Amino acid sequence: MNQYILIWSVCTFVEARVQEEIHLEELACQTGFSLAHIRDVFRENTGKSLSHYIQERKIANAAQQLLYTDDKVIDIAIHYGYSGRTVFSRAFRRFTGYTPSQFRTERPATTPIRLCAGVFGPDLPRKN
Repeated sequence: MNQYILIWSVCTFVEARVQEEIHLEELACQTGFSLAHIRDVFRENTGKSLSHYIQERKIANAAQQLLYTDDKVIDIAIHYGYSGRTVFSRAFRRFTGYTPSQFRTERPATTPIRLCAGVFGPDLPRKN
């Protein structure tokens, strides 16, 4: 399997399960490679750790939900696997520069981005 297919496999796996707990052992089983190999190839080709990428995708999708639903922040936090509002708010701020409430109030523009060939997802807006 070349690196392109491995990166595509990771992207599709994460996007398909972004609202669930992501089991990396399942990713390893599906690709047929060790988790260590997947992590190394992913970092070499994207410049991001696999765990950072997964958190970034969860936050980007949660940001979309903040903008386009009236769901409570705590419900969104739990939906994306965060243990509570405070943990979610810290992670959200680390990735965006906004608290979830500020984000919902200020409504920064978001657009879909290409994550890899054939895989699109919401972009993660960042405060200047």
